[in-house]
Amino acid sequence: MIAFEDLSIQNMLKNHCLAKSISDVAWNMLVTLTSYKAASAGSMVVLVDPRNTSKMCSRCGILVEKTLSDRVHNCTQCGLSLDRDWNAAINILRLGLQSVGIKTVEACPF
Repeated sequence: MIAFEDLSIQNMLKNHCLAKSISDVAWNMLVTLTSYKAASAGSMVVLVDPRNTSKMCSRCGILVEKTLSDRVHNCTQCGLSLDRDWNAAINILRLGLQSVGIKTVEACPF
């Protein structure tokens, strides 16, 4: 199972600072091709709600406010400190697993 954030590219392109880098990535093409390859390998792609995937602590679940320039997730509740993108990736995987009915404790020990 491969999980992606269900991003609204049209809304993101309205931000002129992000527009070029986002459109260069060809996000929809990435998801489409990955879905095709996953299906041919007997797997699947799921899209998850992107809200708070970077803010939510992947260990304890509280929301930790941060700006786009904050590159490290530092949880004030449980003390977890790791790269912001790694934290978001764990949350995206957890949401993807939950969407197909797999309890994350069974699947991977975060």
